[in-house]
Amino acid sequence: MRDLSDILDSKGFASLPDKVILQCLGGILADDARTKTILSLDPIMVRDLFDSVGAAIAAAIDFLSTEFKIQSLELLPHLQQVVPLSYFFSKVNTPTGVQVETLKKWFWKTSFSRRYSAQTDDKINSDISFMKLLASGLDARISSYTSELSADILINLKFTKSHPYTRALLLLLAQRAPLDLTNGSAVDLGESLSNFNRKEYHHIFPRAFLRSRGVSADKANSLCNFCFLPAGSNKRISSKEPSDYIFSLVPESYRKQILESNMMPLRMEIYSNNNYDEFISNRAQLIGQFVDSLVV
Repeated sequence: MRDLSDILDSKGFASLPDKVILQCLGGILADDARTKTILSLDPIMVRDLFDSVGAAIAAAIDFLSTEFKIQSLELLPHLQQVVPLSYFFSKVNTPTGVQVETLKKWFWKTSFSRRYSAQTDDKINSDISFMKLLASGLDARISSYTSELSADILINLKFTKSHPYTRALLLLLAQRAPLDLTNGSAVDLGESLSNFNRKEYHHIFPRAFLRSRGVSADKANSLCNFCFLPAGSNKRISSKEPSDYIFSLVPESYRKQILESNMMPLRMEIYSNNNYDEFISNRAQLIGQFVDSLVV
């Protein structure tokens, strides 16, 4: 157990709950993550096989870190995602290209859904069955998973650490290798994703500006109004309205590339007119299109 704790700590997953580790144990040793099954496991078998279970958990976290840039447990959309992934990596050391693509689709579909909001044990066991088929090279039916993301959800949901969609959106934005709005340099995602640090996230339409226009705090904090931005650049923009900073601070020669990397609309009238409603509507469509491209 100490070796596993050291591994989890080194990968930013030190606070992974014991319950999740036990669910991995039950899933890997008995194809069942329910508490009653875990409690009925043979203690000798558990002791003899725990190292292999720990190795599978470590492999699952490596996959999350490598493929989705998850460097902290705080950014994982659902804790339960660790369990079926650990099961898969207990059966497969080196996934095929097809298996990797299926795992990635599964991750995004489950990240942008409320799959684990009810009947959690049953859902995890269903995921284990899915991973068992996938590990065996059989048709795992990824189409049975659905993302519940919509433009309305993106627009109306607030950016808050407690909601899995916020964490999923940050990971989604990271997939685009975002560029600093003020100079076009690559954003240091290691710093931004190592913990949930609000100083590294930026209101594209600043809160003070929106407040002056009578926009409510909830609407100003829409998921669609955030991007990665280093603290120094964030201070440069401060409360400047988009019609100012988009044209004075975002380098014109790289503007298209910078905006695309942050999944921001390219229609300059949106910014010159400070049209917030049109901005969040357009950005919701861009984000939704990108999600669709990852799960089909």
